Amino acid sequence: MELDKNLKYDEALEKLQEIVTLLERKEITIDELSGKVKEAKLLVEFCREKLDETEDEIKKIIKTDQED
Repeated sequence: MELDKNLKYDEALEKLQEIVTLLERKEITIDELSGKVKEAKLLVEFCREKLDETEDEIKKIIKTDQED
């Protein structure tokens, strides 16, 4: 399973929230459960990477501003 390469953070977070809601409501069949858990794992990894990238970019901006 792969995520859409054009996926945005907000979209990934929304999909993750949808999966959590389905799990909480027990609206996922046993046949779907494994796939949804795999998708959720990919979405969590994607969100973490995006947050790390954003943090690195912000640190670079702040560092550059402090050097000026």
